[in-house]
Amino acid sequence: MTASAPHRTATSKGKQVYLQELSEEHATDAYAGWLNDPEVNKYLETRSVTVDELKKYIREKRVSDNAVLFGIFSNKNGRHIGNLKLEPIDRKQKKATLGLLIGDKEYWGKGIGTEATELATQYAFNVLGMQEVNLGVIAENTPAIRVYEKCGFTRAEVRPGAVNHDGTLYDQLIMKKQRI
Repeated sequence: MTASAPHRTATSKGKQVYLQELSEEHATDAYAGWLNDPEVNKYLETRSVTVDELKKYIREKRVSDNAVLFGIFSNKNGRHIGNLKLEPIDRKQKKATLGLLIGDKEYWGKGIGTEATELATQYAFNVLGMQEVNLGVIAENTPAIRVYEKCGFTRAEVRPGAVNHDGTLYDQLIMKKQRI
């Protein structure tokens, strides 16, 4: 970590999952498998990755002053089932951008995304002191949009054709949640 990067090993715990900062040991074949699965990466920028590339990515986020990369872990068995990122974190503007991935398909449709988003949003507000959390989502990704709306995010803007996935342009929906 750089001298000014905060130490972020604390966890945030919910009913079904907890968030914990990722370390290189979490870069596994299973994690890489999520990002290499066309069903999982359908709405992601990442289309394929190796374990070594994941380790490098995790190292970069751990030393960054403007990013926090959490793993999402099951409370029942400690299994790593997804990731949640706050990046960029703009400490002057008190805004952070959220990204969510539930990679383990066994956990899809069980409220995990909603709970993890709530935990990360509360972390951003209560630990990092942010006043706003925002995100961008492909407008066709209705399951994710439902999750974010359940968590109190509102639609702020549509950016037509802003996301290019394999040569196809998709509209990007920008959503925001303000600290109350």
